[in-house]
Amino acid sequence: MGITNKRFRDVSVQTKLTFLAAAAITLAVTVACVIFVVLDVRRISASKATQLTAIAETLGTNSTAAIAFRQQDAAEELLAAVKRRPTITTACILDSDQNVFAIYRRGGVDHRSTDRSLPSGRPITGGAHYSDDGFLEVAVPIIDDGNRLGTLILRETTADLKQARRAHLLAAAVVLALSIIIGVFAISHLQESVTAPILRLASTAKKISQTDDCSIRVYHDGEDEIGVLYRQFNDMLDRVQSREKAVIQASKRLKELNQDLEQRVENRTRELESSNAALQNQVEARDRATKQLQETHAQLLDASRRAGMADIANGVLHNIGNVLNSLNISANLIDERVRNLKLANVEKAVQLLTQNEDDLAEFLLQTDQGKILPRYLGKLSESMRDDQRSILDEVVSLASNVEHIKDIVRAQQSHAGAFGVTEQLQPESLFEDAIRFVHDSFSKHDVRLVRQYDPVAAIEIEKAKAVQIIVNLVKNAKESVLEHDSEIKRVTLQLRQDGDEVWFQVHDSGIGIAPERITTIFSNGFTTKKGGHGFGLHASAIAAVELGGRLMVHSDGIGKGATFTLVLPVSLRSPGKAFAG
Repeated sequence: MGITNKRFRDVSVQTKLTFLAAAAITLAVTVACVIFVVLDVRRISASKATQLTAIAETLGTNSTAAIAFRQQDAAEELLAAVKRRPTITTACILDSDQNVFAIYRRGGVDHRSTDRSLPSGRPITGGAHYSDDGFLEVAVPIIDDGNRLGTLILRETTADLKQARRAHLLAAAVVLALSIIIGVFAISHLQESVTAPILRLASTAKKISQTDDCSIRVYHDGEDEIGVLYRQFNDMLDRVQSREKAVIQASKRLKELNQDLEQRVENRTRELESSNAALQNQVEARDRATKQLQETHAQLLDASRRAGMADIANGVLHNIGNVLNSLNISANLIDERVRNLKLANVEKAVQLLTQNEDDLAEFLLQTDQGKILPRYLGKLSESMRDDQRSILDEVVSLASNVEHIKDIVRAQQSHAGAFGVTEQLQPESLFEDAIRFVHDSFSKHDVRLVRQYDPVAAIEIEKAKAVQIIVNLVKNAKESVLEHDSEIKRVTLQLRQDGDEVWFQVHDSGIGIAPERITTIFSNGFTTKKGGHGFGLHASAIAAVELGGRLMVHSDGIGKGATFTLVLPVSLRSPGKAFAG
């Protein structure tokens, strides 16, 4: 399609106009011919159906006596009258029971023969219609004094319709061909008034392009669009000539300035080469000093990280201790469930079936034990299935706790050596480091994690200690969401700046906190978890103060979630305090 369009664009305007005019004439005449042929064929078809219906009604009226007195010979002689119309191939009279009473067939077939089949295999319908096999069929009722005596059917060939259709199509084709020839001939003589000025303009433009002579002009006396195009073309040539003169003058001036500039550049280059040599010596000296400073900083950083390993060990042991308590509880529950499995009852049922295996049917149907045994086995199976489900739940809990221990160990391995070291970093990186520790646990429990980070300034902070606080807050939020019986399981991490402070907020849709517990939630030993020792939030609050910030909490009550906020300064300052609000 693209190649065809390109070829059409490349042909001359004269050819394009001739082609478009021929296409328009062809389309218009074709539509007119199609409408004419369709309407005339429909008219002939309707006329043919009307004539055949009239013949059928006349024959039906004349055949009432023959049907009424069961005069079959008279009815067939009446039907034979249709042979005067050569297009009728079959005439048939059906009685009131839709059986063939009399029939006539064209083509030398004896109408008195024993063949009494219907003209077509389709069901009999009233009125006139054209069949799929190329025949016009008419069926009219035969009525005498209001009583229907039978039905008269006429079947006529439509060969004359096909011949008329072919004649119309041939006439339409001839009209179309003549219209195209006459239209193209007329257009080819009329289009010169349009194409000649355009071709003259194109020739002039080509000559100007080849000779670069902008003094050539074109002239046209008309006031039409082509005349406007000629005048605009001449005006454009005038502007081009004016610009050429200005360019020549500017070129001379530019050449003078260029010579002066080359001399200045040469002088300045010599000065820069001298300055560059001195600057290169200074850069090399600075690079050596920077490299030594980096080596010293790396040594100090490694020493500081090693010095802070003892601080993180206490937090790691606290977290692992909590998980080990949960592991111990799950293991005890599994042991108790396994010991209480009703395997002895299963063995008794199997023993009964084994003892009576020779006459098992009689045992199950006749004896009291046999009759109740199937129901007993069903209840026993249901009970063991409940035990199995309970054990599997505890196994899932065990796996979750083991995964928690893995997270704690990974956190310790990544950050245990980094406490006590102050680094300048982007606050969102603290959230992302914490997310990496808990991501698998969130995915496993289908808890949605939402990030809402506002643009904030970089902060100077002890990264490992800040990450440990955020990890503890995010894990607590996840556990609160899982304990809350709600379809919404979401933890939202928000980051914003308030003056010279950066706020790290962890909001959950969990069980919430009762108002009376808000003021004591950071106290040492206070906990709402079964088996917890209340060290996590207390240690996090202390760590926040050591970082020069504070840890806050807010909740609207039970079932309404909670928000923990870690506030850290943009730069180091004096220690803050933790409080609830």
